[in-house]
Amino acid sequence: MILTFICDSHFQKKVSLAFTHGDVHSHKIIAITADEFLQSGKLPEGTQGILVERGTWQKNFALFRYFNLLPLLEGRPLGFVVNASIAGVPVGEADFKGRLALKGRDFVLSSNIGLDELALQINKFAELPVPTYSHPKSRAVA
Repeated sequence: MILTFICDSHFQKKVSLAFTHGDVHSHKIIAITADEFLQSGKLPEGTQGILVERGTWQKNFALFRYFNLLPLLEGRPLGFVVNASIAGVPVGEADFKGRLALKGRDFVLSSNIGLDELALQINKFAELPVPTYSHPKSRAVA
């Protein structure tokens, strides 16, 4: 499975290189910044699943919606990467803009996990069905 990891460049410096650039067992992770995604308006070729860093999602959600990029994100398995230390909130209970209807049902993983745990989590993510949820305003361009 080819996964695209969307995060800001400062976040890429904080996490292990295996997480942002490389292969995890039979899965390939391609890291791009939100700016690259916004400018190109497309995902890397062959993307089958998307991981988005929470801060990047929170900061760019309105832009993704405005430029009608949410359908690209919501048409594939979508998971969120969070820093385990966000204000003492458990990793699985973090809020995400535009996704409150799915609170507790989104796939969430911590950025502070080792390579073996990452491989297990990515395997679980790869088994997710194609999502049927879409943000109510994701089809409209402002």
